[in-house]
Amino acid sequence: MQTQILKFLKESEGYVSGEEISRRCGMSRAAIWKYMQELRQEGFDVVAVPHLGYKLVATPDKLLPSEIQHGLRTQYLGKKIIYEDTVPSTMDVAFRLGMEGAVEGTLVCAEGQTKGKGRLGRQWSSPKGKGIYMSVVLRPSLPLTEVAQLTLLAAVAVCEAVRRVSSVEARIKWPNDILVENRKLAGILTELSAETDRVRFVVIGIGINVNTSVSVLPPQATSLKEEAQKKMSRVELLQEILLELETWYERLKKQGFAPVVERWKELSSTLGKRVRLVDPGGEVEGEAVDLDKTGALMIRNDAGLIVSKIAGDVVQVR
Repeated sequence: MQTQILKFLKESEGYVSGEEISRRCGMSRAAIWKYMQELRQEGFDVVAVPHLGYKLVATPDKLLPSEIQHGLRTQYLGKKIIYEDTVPSTMDVAFRLGMEGAVEGTLVCAEGQTKGKGRLGRQWSSPKGKGIYMSVVLRPSLPLTEVAQLTLLAAVAVCEAVRRVSSVEARIKWPNDILVENRKLAGILTELSAETDRVRFVVIGIGINVNTSVSVLPPQATSLKEEAQKKMSRVELLQEILLELETWYERLKKQGFAPVVERWKELSSTLGKRVRLVDPGGEVEGEAVDLDKTGALMIRNDAGLIVSKIAGDVVQVR
């Protein structure tokens, strides 16, 4: 109901009377007053003037479900939102919800994380109120061997969203880091639950440095505010990420993985560069020449042989 009241306030050009809100929502004036108090406690600047009614003056810079869902253009991603002020990790919350049967498209987001997860066991810096820290539950009909496709798909979706909202020329470092001029802007992590060869669910975690000061980031990292030279709307970017993620996910279902690979190549910062890839099997150095149809990185080593790697840590060799 609070979301509906907020929608009325946002769509009104001026004041909207308590009587009008009461009529449209089917609740008492006293209940309306109570909801207005709750909105104020969440940071919404709602003014009340006798004989005129209520007016929304300003909205808080928070990833509130009511803000995310207002104008959200997805069919199912983000229709169910779990919002927390601070959590150890949105990935852990989303994974637990997945185990409990959360519907596909369930979104977990938080203002901050105390133990944000990065790839290869690293920690993701998650200062409160500055970035996007989100995880989405998906239930794909994919064999276990093809789940890695979702990692590259998510990278394409995030990269597209960043470019559209900010006009910053973000690119993808294999497999799924989002870079701007070789500085890390965003990271993506996937975890799954499976039985035998059947995938029960997948959690895609996304962390983005949005309005983070570069002074608190590692030297090789950057933020969208730094690159765009202006403060960015976290809500707008999150909405665009959900839309891009759903669009590419549906495309994967209908057209297969090929369109994802094609777009990933166009956005790549890795292909054509000399790289060093390290995985549990050792180290490979050479030119990153292509992705194969599974999303594996193809590296031509110094002996001229092509080596394909489905996972690993890539460093560009200067």
